[in-house]
Amino acid sequence: MFYEKDRGLFTDLYQLTMGQGYYDLDIKKDATFDLFFRLNPFDGGYTIACGIPLALEYLSNVKFSESDINYLREQKMFSEEFLEYLLKLRFTGKVEGVKEGSIIFPYTPILSVTGPIIETQLVETALLNIINYSTLIATKAARIVNAAKAGRIIEFGLRRAQGDSAYIGVRAALVGGCIGTSFVQGGKIWDCPIVGTQAHSWVQAFNSELESFRSYAEVFPDKCLLLIDTYDVLKSGVPHAIKVAESLRERGKDILGVRIDSGDLAYLSVEVYREFKRAGFPNISIVLSNELDEFTINAIVQQIVERGNNDTEEKILCNETISRLTYGVGTKLITGGQQGALGGVYKLVALNGEPRIKVSENITKTINPGVKKVWRISDDGKFLADVIGLEEEKEPSTGEWIHHPIEQLKKYQLPQNIQVEPLHDLIMKDGRILTDEKSYSWRAAQAFCKNQLSNLDSTYKRLLNPHIYKVSLTKKLYDLKINMIKQFSR
Repeated sequence: MFYEKDRGLFTDLYQLTMGQGYYDLDIKKDATFDLFFRLNPFDGGYTIACGIPLALEYLSNVKFSESDINYLREQKMFSEEFLEYLLKLRFTGKVEGVKEGSIIFPYTPILSVTGPIIETQLVETALLNIINYSTLIATKAARIVNAAKAGRIIEFGLRRAQGDSAYIGVRAALVGGCIGTSFVQGGKIWDCPIVGTQAHSWVQAFNSELESFRSYAEVFPDKCLLLIDTYDVLKSGVPHAIKVAESLRERGKDILGVRIDSGDLAYLSVEVYREFKRAGFPNISIVLSNELDEFTINAIVQQIVERGNNDTEEKILCNETISRLTYGVGTKLITGGQQGALGGVYKLVALNGEPRIKVSENITKTINPGVKKVWRISDDGKFLADVIGLEEEKEPSTGEWIHHPIEQLKKYQLPQNIQVEPLHDLIMKDGRILTDEKSYSWRAAQAFCKNQLSNLDSTYKRLLNPHIYKVSLTKKLYDLKINMIKQFSR
């Protein structure tokens, strides 16, 4: 859909100028680049890796068209020989990376890309564009889903998305745990449920709210979900919706639910559910919308829980209410809300297998050199630490000391009875995708993401001041890094 044609110009100019330089100087070395980030988004404790199959699709199809070459020729910056090279260019390298939907943390590479230096340089911008946005939205969705507890999340953001980002934003939201989207073409492309009711304009178009509800139920008797806050939720919307629900039941149909788009959503949810349950509709769904995010949803859930703390019957009602809630989340999901971008970077770490390093006065920007492996350490099924080591190293073992990648005096000794799992798989070789399409579907990624989150301690999932997960270096990689910093800082 997105990356199967051309896309050679889906890059920044400096990638092409460097490419011209490598070509003129006959630099043909194989380069390894790591794609990673330095901070979890949203001041959170984890990140969800996403967009990997789209990145592979781009790599397997990237090329320059005749029109692209003519455009570059008009810039009068590039030699004819280099332009001819670009016209024939295809990505021939290999990619190792984490699984789609993986929990990932700062400094751990999401992807490691190896191949001829011109090829691996030219794809930097596109890979960052795809992975950064997809990962940001998948992480936001996972945070929102976690905040909803037993509730469900629908992606509602098309009208507020930044143009065509909505297409891959829908997929990322699904990976993070959303159950559907309001975006019709997004639903078609990704084969996911589409969800929607009516706007306030539908209710306003009739002489009365009751007439509008009855008319909608007449048109959609099997998918009747009514917007009940146009006038007054409890005095008007609920009584009218219950009348329509009763009429549907007489016809052998059941109302799906109601939507509330304004007011005190926590208070109204409980009262709306109370009235529907009393009327004989305990399975009603209540859809909430209106500028929601993980913090608002968490507050709604907590307010409902606290309301039922002092009365057994009320507690049962409140718990049932929470389980009947669905949240339509738009702007603050599809745009990332308070954070508009993931700060992912793509850094050269090796040439022909020989380590390379970037040193900075800002120590957090000094990269980890060399071709690497990554292992995840678990303790009794719970994720404990990620360890980054050099390609030739064996997996970490009990009693081994691992080192903080930034703070030189911090280290940690691996405890007894740990489980060790490699995080990277070879997912592309010689420019060909090695994984099958099913294993990279959003459904598979969503299930994997859910399983990963179940193995992450709740302290890392706190919305405020989460615990910091250990990402560490083996002693061999740590020593290499320190020695290279000394070498290039003289």
